Amino acid sequence: MAAPFDVELYEQELRTGHLRLRAARGSRAVEVEGLSIGSRFEPLYSRAHGRPVGHRAVLDIWLGKEQLGADRARAELRERGCEDRVRALSAGLHMSNYAVQEDRGWLLVELPDEVVRYPSLWPPLPQDLFSSAGYAPHHLVLEIRAEAAVSEQAADFVRYHRELGFAVALSEFGDRYADLSRIWSTRPDIVSISPRGLRAGTGDHFQRVLGALATVLHECGAMVAVRDVDDAHTLERVLGSDADLLEGTSAHAVTDPGLSQPIPFALGNLRERVAACGNAIADGDVFEVACEALLGEDTVLRCYLLDDQGTQLTDNLSRIGQRSDPRFWPLANAVGANWAHRPYFRSAVAHPGQVMMTEPYFSLPDGHHCLTLAIAFEAERQRLVLCCDVSESDIAT
Repeated sequence: MAAPFDVELYEQELRTGHLRLRAARGSRAVEVEGLSIGSRFEPLYSRAHGRPVGHRAVLDIWLGKEQLGADRARAELRERGCEDRVRALSAGLHMSNYAVQEDRGWLLVELPDEVVRYPSLWPPLPQDLFSSAGYAPHHLVLEIRAEAAVSEQAADFVRYHRELGFAVALSEFGDRYADLSRIWSTRPDIVSISPRGLRAGTGDHFQRVLGALATVLHECGAMVAVRDVDDAHTLERVLGSDADLLEGTSAHAVTDPGLSQPIPFALGNLRERVAACGNAIADGDVFEVACEALLGEDTVLRCYLLDDQGTQLTDNLSRIGQRSDPRFWPLANAVGANWAHRPYFRSAVAHPGQVMMTEPYFSLPDGHHCLTLAIAFEAERQRLVLCCDVSESDIAT
C-alpha cells in the first residue's frame, strides 16, 4: 500500500528544493537518495505553424552513469522512498533548467494528482522563479490527469489557475462519455490525447473517432494535442483530424494532405469589403493599406495573407488596441505557419474570386471561436488567399 501523501513535505520541497541548483556549481541536476534528477524537454509542435511552440518537461533520472528508463526510474524512486520528494522538486527543477533555453515557448509541466486535491498547494510552482527566472503565468501549461480529481475539484483548479493567467491541459483522455462530460464541466485550454488510449481500433475507424473527438473538444473551447506520434502511419492518421498540437518522434514531419469541402455563406457588407480588399491587393496596394477598411469593422479580429500552398506570408493584422490572451502568445507569431488543412483555404482555392466562409471553429491565435472569410486571387503572377477572421459572437448569418 502506498504511503499517505505528505502535504507538508511536498510544499517544503516545492517552495525551496529548486534552490539547490544554485549551489550545484552550474549543474542542471540535483541529487536525491543517490539518484541524479534532471530535466529533458520534448518539443510540442503546432501542426499549423510547422514548428515547436513549447516543450513538455520530463524527468531525467540517472543512477551513476546509467540513465534509467521510465519503469526502472519509478521502481528506484519507490524503493528509496523519495517518490513524493522528486515529484515536488520537478516543477522548480524544470522551470530553472528551461529558463536558460532559447526560443522557449510554453513549458508544459505535468502535476501529480494530489496537487489538484489540495488547494493549499495552488499554484503548484515556486513563486520566486517568476521574478528570478523571468517567468509569467502565461509561459506555463499546467497538465493534470483527467482522473486526477472529481469534476468539481478539477473545475475549481482550472478556473483558479486560468484567472491567474496559466493555461491548463487535461491528459489521459479517452473516448468514454464520462471523459467528455468531465471536459465540458472543467473547460481546460488543452486536451491531450494518446492514440494508445482510444478504444477506436485501427485504420479508418481510429481516424474517424479522433476526428469526431477533435470536433467536440473544439466546441468545448479546448485545443487538441495528440501524444505518441511516433511513426509515419500514426502521423498520417492524426493529420486526417483537426488536431492542433502534436508530440512524438514523428511529429516534426508535420504535413497535411487532408481535404475539406467548401461551405459558402452570405455575410452582406463584410463579404463585399473582403472582396474589395482582395481586389486592392491584386491591383498593387500594400497589404496593410488595403486592409484598413476591414479593420474598421468591430467584428473583425484579424487579417492575414496566404500563398497558394497555404503558408502565411504576413503577420496577423489587427486593429490598434485589440488585445489577445497572453496564454496563447506562443501561437501568435504565425508568419510561416501553414493553414492548408483549414476549410477556408481549401474553399477559397477551389472557388477563386469568391468570398468563402467557414462554420465556427476553434481559433489558435486567441483560443476563441471565430469564422473566417477568405478569397483567392491572382497578384503579380501568383495566387494569394486573403483571410479575415471574424468574432463568432458578433455575427448573425
